[in-house]
Amino acid sequence: MLVPGLTDDLDDLAKTAEFAAGLGNVERVEVLPFHQMGRFKWERLGLDYSLGDVEAPTVELAERACEVFRKVGLKAF
Repeated sequence: MLVPGLTDDLDDLAKTAEFAAGLGNVERVEVLPFHQMGRFKWERLGLDYSLGDVEAPTVELAERACEVFRKVGLKAF
């Protein structure tokens, strides 16, 4: 999951992409953009939702993340 401020560091994504490509059995990667759709569940349970201020990633950021995986030969979308 691509969460701005938590999992969007391009260097970390590159290391993950290299690792995944090196396994030899990974054919594709789905970059799932973070969203707030489940927030109400936390609120109904009376739990603190620590990601409440996090915005969804931009289309451009999601595409850059996909490109990191494509550079190592994986299909990414």
